[in-house]
Amino acid sequence: MRSFLVPSPARCLRGPWTLALALVAPGALAGQSVEDPARLLGLDAVDVRAEAVWDELITMEAGGATADQFLQALQMTFREAIASADAGPAVVAGSPASVACHVDTFYETGLIVYSLRAQVERAGDDGRPVIVWIRSWVGSFTVQQLHLMFSLGEQCAEAFLEDWRSAH
Repeated sequence: MRSFLVPSPARCLRGPWTLALALVAPGALAGQSVEDPARLLGLDAVDVRAEAVWDELITMEAGGATADQFLQALQMTFREAIASADAGPAVVAGSPASVACHVDTFYETGLIVYSLRAQVERAGDDGRPVIVWIRSWVGSFTVQQLHLMFSLGEQCAEAFLEDWRSAH
C-alpha cells in the first residue's frame, strides 16, 4: 500500500507558508476564495493544457492505456470541450491566462482512484504562474469502467465552464 504525508491546513498556515500565501494573492482578488467563480469574470481567452500523473499499474495490471495515451486523450477532450462550448472563453494558444486539467491516478486491485483539478493561472508580477481559480474533486472507477477515464477531460472542462458561465 502507498501512503502520502500531507501537512494539516493549520500547519501550512504557520511560519513561512503564511507569508507565501500573502505574496501570491492577487490584489483585486485577495478577498475572494480561490474557488470563487467571480475570479473568472473578464476572462475571455485561455490557453488550454492537460497534465497527468499516471499509475503504471493501471497499464500493467488492468490492461489500460499507457500514460502517453491517457495524456493525449485528456488533452484532446479537454481542449475540444472548451473550444466547442456554446458559451465560454476563446481558446487561444499563448494566451496570458491558461486553464489546466490535472489528473492524478492510483490503482488498487480492481479499482482506479483519481483526483481531478481544473485551475486557471495567470502570470504574477514576477512572471511566474499564479493560480487565480481552482476546483478539485476525487472519484473512482472499477476496472470494468476503465473506458470512463477518458471522460475526465470533459469533466474538467465542464467544471471550468460552469463556473465561467456563472461569472459571466
